[in-house]
Amino acid sequence: MQAVNFVFPLFLIAGVLLAIPVIIHLFNFRKFKKVFFPDIRFLQEIKEQTNKRSQLKRLLILLSRLLASIALILAFAQPYFSKNGEKVDNAPNAVSIYIDNSFSLGLEEKGVPKLAFAKNKAQDIVESFSEADKFQILSNEFSSEENRFYPKKEALAVLSRVAISPKKREARFILEKQKKLLSTQAGSKPIIAYISDFQKTAFDLNTKSTDTIPKYFIPLAQDNTNNISIDTVSVGAGGIQLQGNNSLGVKLTNYGEDEKQTYITLEVNGQVKSIVNSTVPAKSSKTDSINFTTSQAGIQKMKVYINDYPMSFDDTFYVAAEVVSNYSILLLNQRNANAFLTTVFRPSPLFKTENNNVGSFNPEGLDNYSLVVLNGTTNIPQKLADGLKSFAEHGGSVLVFAPQSANTGNLNTFLQQAAGCSISSFTSEKSDVTSFSRAHPVFSGMFAKIPDNIDLPIANEHFRISSGNLSGSQKLFTFSNGDGFLNAYNVGNGKLYLCASSAEKSASSFPNSYWFLPMMYKMALSQKSGSVHSLVLGEHAQMSFPNRSKTGGEQVYHLTNGTEDIIPAQRSLGNKTVLNIGKNIQQADLYQTYLPGSKDSLPVGINYSRAESDLSFWNTNTLQTKSQLKNTHWLAPNASVGAEVNSLEKGTPLWKVFIIFALLFLLTEILLIRFLK
Repeated sequence: MQAVNFVFPLFLIAGVLLAIPVIIHLFNFRKFKKVFFPDIRFLQEIKEQTNKRSQLKRLLILLSRLLASIALILAFAQPYFSKNGEKVDNAPNAVSIYIDNSFSLGLEEKGVPKLAFAKNKAQDIVESFSEADKFQILSNEFSSEENRFYPKKEALAVLSRVAISPKKREARFILEKQKKLLSTQAGSKPIIAYISDFQKTAFDLNTKSTDTIPKYFIPLAQDNTNNISIDTVSVGAGGIQLQGNNSLGVKLTNYGEDEKQTYITLEVNGQVKSIVNSTVPAKSSKTDSINFTTSQAGIQKMKVYINDYPMSFDDTFYVAAEVVSNYSILLLNQRNANAFLTTVFRPSPLFKTENNNVGSFNPEGLDNYSLVVLNGTTNIPQKLADGLKSFAEHGGSVLVFAPQSANTGNLNTFLQQAAGCSISSFTSEKSDVTSFSRAHPVFSGMFAKIPDNIDLPIANEHFRISSGNLSGSQKLFTFSNGDGFLNAYNVGNGKLYLCASSAEKSASSFPNSYWFLPMMYKMALSQKSGSVHSLVLGEHAQMSFPNRSKTGGEQVYHLTNGTEDIIPAQRSLGNKTVLNIGKNIQQADLYQTYLPGSKDSLPVGINYSRAESDLSFWNTNTLQTKSQLKNTHWLAPNASVGAEVNSLEKGTPLWKVFIIFALLFLLTEILLIRFLK
């Protein structure tokens, strides 16, 4: 509902002056000159006709003058139409303008990115306000430059620097940010402008606001677009193996209404290794395998991509791994080495084995190994126990074989600290293993088909394994009474395996079974070496490294992709350094982390979030009817936004109309005097 208000209503008092021409008309002070006629036969008829015409002319002239005067008085009072009958506040305005600069604004219309249209609308808003008003330009960057209010010229300069960004913000955070910044502008009238394509994944219809700040939501014309994306790339247990037949699982999602066909290409270190054809049904996801062989150890920079138009930011997924030429196995013995454990890895050139005494080994060398085996150890130095726990937390594997006797020494202290488990109740009674965990990764690929009469281990002597409620225990082999024979525990990023029997052949049939060799290999092919490293940009994209500074000095890690060298935000947490990648990296690519002056490094593929892959958008009618935001105005996509915002905020001025009317009435008066006889 619109109502008429006046900027200067006191000018209406001038309406009393309209009485002057009326009084003059009523009291005609004009003196008439006498004219003598020689013959007065027709005088009465002429007099009647002249009086009637003269009176009509004077009335019309009077009306024109009155209307011209009224129009002038109204023009000086400056009337305007205002929204809901509210009176316009003449205080300066503080205008917060949000521009959605996410990937979906990179889509083009007639060769022009949608972001350019959004910036034009923002410019139209800025230019429609006065020089006394101030403006804040906000994008998904939330940069320090965007926290300030600027006069017109500077605001337009900030606006010109807004570019497509991988960052994406939810509407509730954006509106809260605008409200907070506007609260700093005391004495100014706050206004919020929100320019976006209103993608469904970014704008929640349940977003609420109850404040009194007027909000103008300005949608951009946008059509739903078909899109297919690479969501994730995964690798099987054991990571990437040298000279092995490696397989990557590539998950694709088709957001379109039609089935789509595409080619998945894998590049390793700049060379195309494999291309597979994939057909993805409409509105569904599919995981395809792509196989390759790596013949060279070291860093493997992998790039998996498809060709899809027009949205391309999600067509590439970067992954990286560091493949070693061989895996080192450390056997820590209490007394004598176990000959069987020493020789178990010899058939494969991929492994090398080293025996050491548990009491004399320096734990600083643990990072050189992939698997550490505690062979019946009962006296573990505390420094070594701490080192083993840290080794597992950072991706290593520790396999613990129980002692040959009931004497456990301080082994349980280590087990409790590392994984929340322990061993007790030593028995020499024969016990059969009756089941195994088929779904566990350590058994993955072990059998093409599991035989019906599978031969499971038999224990001649063993301990009872106890696991705490928070230990996350997984029973790989289970006795008939439900106790575990071989358990696995997650320790940070690594694993601890605990066997209820010793590694001696007399203790169980496990060392002689066909299970033993492949399981040991799987444990040695730990997550620490050869696994895929990839991150998705976002607030919680992090990497961690162990603190290895002997002097306690600060360790500062770098990230480089060959052209840029970046120092990401990082902090020390206990015995590790955590790198916050999401705050510093803007470009998806293959990166290498390194510590200057150290051999510490880790390759990593950094990827854009797939949150914008679903290119479906809210229409204006849905936003208007279902939005829970208060004090809002939803403008049409093709509206002249500057004029509409100003019209709603400042009202529709009418003074120019009344000036035109005043001139027309004056012109009418002149014409009446000149031509009406």
